[in-house]
Amino acid sequence: LQIDSLMSGSIYIPYIDRLKDGKTPFQYSTLAIIGGTDGQTLMAVVPSLVSPLPGGNVLLEGQFVPDTAAYSEISPGQYSAQGKLSIVPNPLSGPSIIQSMYDLDFTTAEPPLYSEHTFHSIINQPVILKNGMCLRNTVYFSDTFADPILRTGKVTLYSPPLPAGFSGVYQEVGGLSAQGEIVGYNAEECASAARNVDPAALR
Repeated sequence: LQIDSLMSGSIYIPYIDRLKDGKTPFQYSTLAIIGGTDGQTLMAVVPSLVSPLPGGNVLLEGQFVPDTAAYSEISPGQYSAQGKLSIVPNPLSGPSIIQSMYDLDFTTAEPPLYSEHTFHSIINQPVILKNGMCLRNTVYFSDTFADPILRTGKVTLYSPPLPAGFSGVYQEVGGLSAQGEIVGYNAEECASAARNVDPAALR
């Protein structure tokens, strides 16, 4: 199986006080989905099977609209993205049974609700893993073609599949769309993960 490209979507809770020191932020993944692009859902099977090993967070099979880009322009200046969990995946003969996870509807923010620095800081908080370790997936937005754009819009979350208490329609939500470069690391003790966050990624 050759995996040409994948898409992913995750719902994180930021600013978790993992070290109980009242100042070091972490984030916790409530649900993460991964899917193939351009209708090729089979590409997500192997990554979703091996994601919990050893002790990592579970990646479930999902589908995305659109499935060839992060979002689509549905009308001039109006953008949309959807993530759906495959409850009963059927990548061979289809169709699958799917359940909505999130809907995003947004525009360019005028004026922005938050700064780019705020989003860089949140995105680069270490992730708490199921086994108690933590993971740094450092995202850099310093590329010439990063094209950062601050957004604002509506987020709709669905429960299930998200945990109880997450469902709802959230208005006037701030966001950032940009192209980033990810540098992944092995799982480590959470104190070490927080200590080794690269300050250059937070700018």
